[in-house]
Amino acid sequence: MAGRAVSGGPRQAQAAALVRAQVADGTLRPGQAAPSGDDLARLTGFSPLTCRKALRDLVADGTLARGVSPHARPRVAAAAPGRADDAARALSRALAALRRAAGLSQPALAALTGYSVTTVGHAETGRLWQACAFWEKADLALAADGELTRRHDAYRAALAGPARRPASPPPLSEPLPRAALTSVTLHWADGTHSTFYPPTGPAVGT
Repeated sequence: MAGRAVSGGPRQAQAAALVRAQVADGTLRPGQAAPSGDDLARLTGFSPLTCRKALRDLVADGTLARGVSPHARPRVAAAAPGRADDAARALSRALAALRRAAGLSQPALAALTGYSVTTVGHAETGRLWQACAFWEKADLALAADGELTRRHDAYRAALAGPARRPASPPPLSEPLPRAALTSVTLHWADGTHSTFYPPTGPAVGT
């Protein structure tokens, strides 16, 4: 892919600003891997070293989170508290701006989408209870090329906040007592029997 000219400030800051813009407009979503230094270099025309430094800056300021391993690409950080309000305002303003740019009134957009004028008005004033289907239809009616649905996804992600992982069970410090384990008893032809228990310690090689 051909490099893209970026101007306006030190190159490292420019590369970081480009990634921030992609996060803000929903091109990069929470949890998604960020561009690698080489990918960002191809996009901006800057050196890979400059772009890797820009990615480190984004990790430092919280825009990106470290990857799952030392060599993994950083990922877009989960939305911090308060970002939902910013995402809501961006979504509402985008809808109003796109409607005006298309030369449509709120009743006209309501007719095109099949929703009420009240629904459109609430969406433009930040009362965002509309389902995803509304934003998909508004995006199509306004020829927004996915802008409204991306912003709606960013708003929903900001509302959800960081994903919570279930707590891991604590490691066993001592083997379970035999009474707590399932046993198998075999009865032999001579009338004797043998009872077998599963291992009480960690398996070999784990």
